[in-house]
Amino acid sequence: MINLSLMSEKLFPEIVAIRNTIHEYPELGLEEHKTHDLLMDYIKKNIQYNALKKVGPTGIYLEVKGLKEDNGKVVAFRGDMDALPVQEAEYHEPRSKIPGVMHACGHDVHTAINLGAAKLLSDAREHFSGTAVFLFQPAEEILKGAMLFLEDPEIDFDKIQAIVGLHVSPEIYAGQIGVRHGPILASADKFTITVSGKGGHAAHPDTTHDPVLASAAVIMALQSLVSRQLEPSDAAVVSVCQLNAGIAHNIIPDSVTMIGTARAVDPATRDMVEEGIERIAQQTAQAFQCSAEVDYRRGVPPLISEKEWVDRSIDVGNKLLDEDGVVIMPIPSMGGDDFAFLKENRDGVFIRLGCRTPGGPYGSMHAPTFYCDPKSVDVGMKVIAGMALDYFEADFK
Repeated sequence: MINLSLMSEKLFPEIVAIRNTIHEYPELGLEEHKTHDLLMDYIKKNIQYNALKKVGPTGIYLEVKGLKEDNGKVVAFRGDMDALPVQEAEYHEPRSKIPGVMHACGHDVHTAINLGAAKLLSDAREHFSGTAVFLFQPAEEILKGAMLFLEDPEIDFDKIQAIVGLHVSPEIYAGQIGVRHGPILASADKFTITVSGKGGHAAHPDTTHDPVLASAAVIMALQSLVSRQLEPSDAAVVSVCQLNAGIAHNIIPDSVTMIGTARAVDPATRDMVEEGIERIAQQTAQAFQCSAEVDYRRGVPPLISEKEWVDRSIDVGNKLLDEDGVVIMPIPSMGGDDFAFLKENRDGVFIRLGCRTPGGPYGSMHAPTFYCDPKSVDVGMKVIAGMALDYFEADFK
């Protein structure tokens, strides 16, 4: 019997110290060189691995295999490690020592958890059969890191049968994990709409085909996609977030450009939203004697967890955490994550890790006040290691 809780408790000070170092020296996407070197040094000195390689400029692929007769099972765990261009709140401890850069989304915690879970499994190799793969992924925030692993010719992703992602969540408390059956994150697509008309003097709008007025109508009409063309229980978002038009206060421009994001948790809804944006933009612009060109670019797909792996998360959480340690998330988040690229063609689950200190303030992700309770590191390590051991059918507590 593997006493995973005791092992994690003993390892915690060592791993949380590494997490604090990563937090104090955050690095932006594809620039995580110091983080990469720190992880590599620890892995080579402390983990009995079966495969280890650099992926892209800063990523790491690591395999830890059990010593019992191989059962052919392979499960992967993703831990992202890039920071954000955010200035951290002055009262935090630990606090970023890099001006204008901060781990405001908890990727330092994810990295430390992956490292700790790999160490736990390495120390318990004689008790299980199976292979645990750990992906230390750069550049999640710019949606470029996951593809580095998928496109690496030396990584055989076909052998990975399931994959698990974990992400901190300030909506739930440290000591808890959150899961839900089915969709948990949305797709995240980008659209650019260029409305073209005929410019002229603002004092004589009758001589123009005003693209500004047409664009305003397009923006308002786009909201009907969600409010009037979807089932009320279906989730989608269409947000116009950038608007560029004109060079002077008294000149109606020839064109207007708007840029936004579309989100959906159901693939069919995603298709409908894409078609609807193009249709509404073109037909609405035409009503104002203008034209619209739509450039719709798909980003990450919806992230959907399979029942087997959600149930496994619940069982592992109930076994390793305190009472009320597992929270069933009532609705999916409309945020996206490039973990969905890794997850798209295989079974798995996306786990929310509580990071808010009970009784403490709420600090939202991507904000200067975002904070992770250190307890979340211990919880994450043993839950991730426990997910592997449960899949490998090993005895643990």
